[in-house]
Order: sequence, then C-alpha cells, then structure tokens
Amino acid sequence: MTEEGYSLFGIEHDFRGADLSGGDFTKAWFTQAVLVNVRLTGAIFYRADLQSADLTGADLTGADLVRANLGGAALRSARLDSADMTKASLQGVDASGASFRGTRIMGASLFGVDMRGADLTNAVLFQNTLRSQSMKPPLCRA
Repeated sequence: MTEEGYSLFGIEHDFRGADLSGGDFTKAWFTQAVLVNVRLTGAIFYRADLQSADLTGADLTGADLVRANLGGAALRSARLDSADMTKASLQGVDASGASFRGTRIMGASLFGVDMRGADLTNAVLFQNTLRSQSMKPPLCRA
C-alpha cells in the first residue's frame, strides 16, 4: 500500500475484528465502512475519507488523522488518545463517550459534533471551528 499512486478503497466494507495497527492508509477511502472495535493504533489516515464510517469502539491510539474527512462518522466510545487530528473534518460526528486524552485537535471543523461524556484530558484544542448540538459538556480534567 505504500507504492506511489496506490490508494485503498474500503468503501462500505466490513472490517470488524481486524487489526490494522500501524497501517498507512494515506488518501484511502473508507466511506461508510464498518470499523467497529477495529484496532488501528498508530495507523496513518492522512487525507483519508472516513465519511459516515462506523468506528464505534475502535482503538485509534496515536493515529494520524491529519486532514481526514470524518464527516458523519460514528466514534462512539472510540479511543483516540494521543491522536493527531489537525485540520480534520468532524462535521456531524457522534463522539459520545470517546477518549481524546492528549489528542491534538487543531484547525479542525467541529460543526454538530456530539461529545457527551467524551474525555478531553490534556487534549490540545486550538483554532477550531466549533458549533456543538450537545449542551452537555465533555469530561475535562486538568
């Protein structure tokens, strides 16, 4: 998958139970893919399209989601600790109960994001465009 010009097309595929840790999915397409409880630690999703993907319970610890399109994705109870989400699009994402401990969320679009019960302990949030539908604040501990 590291050959120049190659891109993975996982559109609408079901990856449940897979361990894709450390994979390089730069510019890959996972639109409407099922990635429930998939292990994706340290995976690279630079400029990947994960629009409407179901990442419920997925482990994205240390993942590179820079400029990734996660619009409409389900990140319920997902683990995104220490991930880099710089300039990611998170419009309409359900991240309720997700863990963002130490995650970099900078210059991201966060319109309509549901982060009820999310853990943002030590997360870096800077210059984001934010408009949340949820009135209940995420869990923030210093």
